[in-house]
Amino acid sequence: MDNQGTTVYRGHVITPLSASEYLDYIDGALVVDAVGCIVAVGEWSELSAGVAGATIVDLGQRLILPGLVDLHLHLPQVSQTGRSGEHLLAWLNKYIFPAEARFSDTRHARKIASWFFDELARNGTTLAVVFTTVHKAAADAAFEVALAKGSRVIMGKVMMDANSPPALTETTQVSLEESEELAQKWHGADNGRLLYAFTPRFGVTSTPELLAGVGRLFAKYPGTYVHTHLSEAKEEIQFVSKQFPRARSYLDVYRSFGIIGERTVFAHAIHLDDDDIKCVKETRSSLAHCPSSNFFLKSGAFLYQKIRAAGCLFGLGSDVAAGPSMSLFNVMKDANYMQPDIWIEPPELLFRATLGGAQAAHLDHLTGSLTVGKEADFIVVDPSRKSGIVDDILAQPTDEILSSLVFLGDDRLIESTYVRGKCIFHCKNVDMLATC
Repeated sequence: MDNQGTTVYRGHVITPLSASEYLDYIDGALVVDAVGCIVAVGEWSELSAGVAGATIVDLGQRLILPGLVDLHLHLPQVSQTGRSGEHLLAWLNKYIFPAEARFSDTRHARKIASWFFDELARNGTTLAVVFTTVHKAAADAAFEVALAKGSRVIMGKVMMDANSPPALTETTQVSLEESEELAQKWHGADNGRLLYAFTPRFGVTSTPELLAGVGRLFAKYPGTYVHTHLSEAKEEIQFVSKQFPRARSYLDVYRSFGIIGERTVFAHAIHLDDDDIKCVKETRSSLAHCPSSNFFLKSGAFLYQKIRAAGCLFGLGSDVAAGPSMSLFNVMKDANYMQPDIWIEPPELLFRATLGGAQAAHLDHLTGSLTVGKEADFIVVDPSRKSGIVDDILAQPTDEILSSLVFLGDDRLIESTYVRGKCIFHCKNVDMLATC
């Protein structure tokens, strides 16, 4: 076997199979070819004979995990974390809309985008579903930065043509035309690493004409996404019900305009009724559960048990900046803490932040787990780097390791982040036998 260009990462490999099961190779190896695809994964003792001539990266006891999947966050809000004291609509008007208006300055937009994608990589996120702002040039710059930094994103220009500040209000025609132009330019770029999402902010800031146009664009460009908010706050739902009085529910607003189905990602979806949940399941739409944000803005609790039992596709979102941290380890912890009556086990929390999120994004054929044939999106993790976690945690049983990750973890655990086998973040204070 010719192993030229092949790299073998030797360490403790853990990868989810489902919400309750995972593969566990304590002395394992992940074998990545020259184009960044996984060609083998398993026990080192079984793979070592077949990798002669490959580059070996010896990680000792450190963990090799699938890269994390963040199903919902806002690029322009990264500088607004920790802005407290308001519920959703007041919080948007007081803090967020003024920050987003600054993105009319493309130099500012590019600067924040560079910071944003660096922070994603530093937190171990290898796939993110991202809101930008209404500004076409700023969204274009964000895609350029993501392309250069090696990030994997589903992203789009925000669309708002009603009930928003003058600086952020577009005409319907301009919103649709600019979104279509960006989709034509960026959807599928770099062999599918960058994907486009038509992004009406939410029902509050959308006219019927805008949502109808989004539905047409979504149908016109197969493989694109729709990314929007749904039923986050009760005041939002009341506003939308007055704006669209013929709709049975908030979800029914989107359904009536054809923006529901595979590759539609609804963020939050806290206040759903049984018919809504059935519709999400039957249409294979996806939900981004954002527990940290819901806790912070006191919006309510996601119907985790009911939605899981219904078989809906859902993963986790940090929802920065209402979510105070990009670390999906923090989000995993909050997902458990926000449920008053059930305990979500660590393997399931890890699943929701990796393979479950990739399934919700309909990209699990490419990413989300360390499986032969998938692209090598993975992270190197050392939980002993964080205070409060016992020094010998890597020698403990794997279930104990996972518990420490999801309840005590944050960005300090991440040593390296890889997308398609390319290192996009490496902690400067950590030595490896072969570095990125």
